[in-house]
Amino acid sequence: MSELRPARRSRGPVLHGVWGADPALIGGRFGVGDRIGGYVVSSRLGSGRYGVCFLAEDPSGRQVVLKRFRRRMLKRNAGRNHYEAVILSGLSHPAVPQLLGVVNDRTGYWFVLELQPGRSLKSWLFDRHREFTRREIVGIGVRLFDVVTYLHGRNVVHGDISIANVLYDDGMVSLIDFGLARYIGSRVGEVPADEIGLDHARLADVLLYLMYSCAGLSRGNRRAAWYDDLWLTASQRDCVKRLMGFGTPYADTASAAEDFRRAFADWLR
Repeated sequence: MSELRPARRSRGPVLHGVWGADPALIGGRFGVGDRIGGYVVSSRLGSGRYGVCFLAEDPSGRQVVLKRFRRRMLKRNAGRNHYEAVILSGLSHPAVPQLLGVVNDRTGYWFVLELQPGRSLKSWLFDRHREFTRREIVGIGVRLFDVVTYLHGRNVVHGDISIANVLYDDGMVSLIDFGLARYIGSRVGEVPADEIGLDHARLADVLLYLMYSCAGLSRGNRRAAWYDDLWLTASQRDCVKRLMGFGTPYADTASAAEDFRRAFADWLR
């Protein structure tokens, strides 16, 4: 179950249309209870270089995510801002948020996205200081490979797989933030087929973060490279290295996923 909780509304003095010194002010000029294109803002979820996300409710009471693009990034990426919407509209996978709509009004340019359950792996690791077990790491890896195999099978490279963009909730995994996603191809705005290697490397990076959280998996030598520090078998090290581009990289994601399952099968026993 998602641990997101809407903040209580506590309205303070209004200064030039902004709730000054108000705990309900959650993102620039937007506060709890504000209406944006028919959606009511509940709380702020997070922000990044390209924009900020809010938790909101639609008229039926369903929770959604509102993603607002920063105006300077809209201008800088003119001609490319539509990629995320186009790609999401063509995807249908339980681990990928659905694009529910677009709002473009005086408050800004927004995507309305399906709310996925859970909190980010980054939050689990650095806010909650959670230690993941070997079984949990394999489960997350298998589910991530499942969604990435789906994306690559539809000629989509995510481009930004990270612990901040992977949500985890009681065994469920979701992949969010398709702002850097691109189609594979040779036309303008598309990326070459070997860009799947970027997703492989970033997936490996997520796995390494999880492994270092696992009790007893590290030898404790912080100066050593991960492949010398972590207690891994030769096949496990080879699998992660190949994902990161060392040696012979994987030609396709289905093969990488199968190799991962085989190499880490003993962690499920």
